[in-house]
Amino acid sequence: MNLLEVKNLTVTDLRKKEVIVKDLCFTLKRNSCLGIVGESGSGKSMASKALMGLTNPLLKVTGTAQFDDMDLIQMKSKQMRKIRGRRICMILQDAMTAFDPLFTIGSQMNETIREKLDVSRKEAENISIIELQKMNIGEPLHVLKKYPHQLSGGMLQRCMIAIAMAVKPDIIIADEPTTALDSINQNEVVNAFQKLRNESGTAVIFISHDLGVVQRLAQTVLVMKDGKQVEYGESRDVFSQPKHEYTQHLVNTRVQLTKSFTEVMGKDRVLCSK
Repeated sequence: MNLLEVKNLTVTDLRKKEVIVKDLCFTLKRNSCLGIVGESGSGKSMASKALMGLTNPLLKVTGTAQFDDMDLIQMKSKQMRKIRGRRICMILQDAMTAFDPLFTIGSQMNETIREKLDVSRKEAENISIIELQKMNIGEPLHVLKKYPHQLSGGMLQRCMIAIAMAVKPDIIIADEPTTALDSINQNEVVNAFQKLRNESGTAVIFISHDLGVVQRLAQTVLVMKDGKQVEYGESRDVFSQPKHEYTQHLVNTRVQLTKSFTEVMGKDRVLCSK
């Protein structure tokens, strides 16, 4: 049974009479990951914001998004607020805008966890520390005392992921969550997503331009270009036998980059050995 079923999701800019996202269709099962890939401006982030009711009022959203016998698209703001952040969490691409600059990271994390999980202040702080440790953050107590401007973008990104992990929602929509991270921390984040899925059954919509991460994490993949869905299917099929020419281009480009990197590293090893 599908946890989320999206049909003909369309986002239209009423000012310009321009269709930004057109007829997006996909399903999401519990304890699964859907990867959404495509270049910048393809409509990936806009589609996720439309599902969460976070689009500009001048953007018209149509279609259906069935979640637990409810249509997210037709849902009233008050009802959506009860679901957003507890049953469906979104990890934003720009971590700096996700935190209030006037309050410490700890106060914001603890407040969110207390509200969503109905726990005491001390329990919320303990949960915050545990989740930050899972994000490979050393000295989490020190980090909790910092203000957002005192942390790097990558650190803030991991704090935001930690909040979502703590809540253990039905669905996490992660918009480019590994972009600001180095390879070591990127690996830790991917492992954390996999562990969360296995332990709690949380489903993930993982939006990224990094095909390597998507191939590792996702069971199904949706490819977008110019606001349209050009390919959708099982991850192994999309990456091994892409049908659309745009998907073929993405996969071939990654293969060439990987090949070039491997060749350069091989030459470096030879030079170092002489």
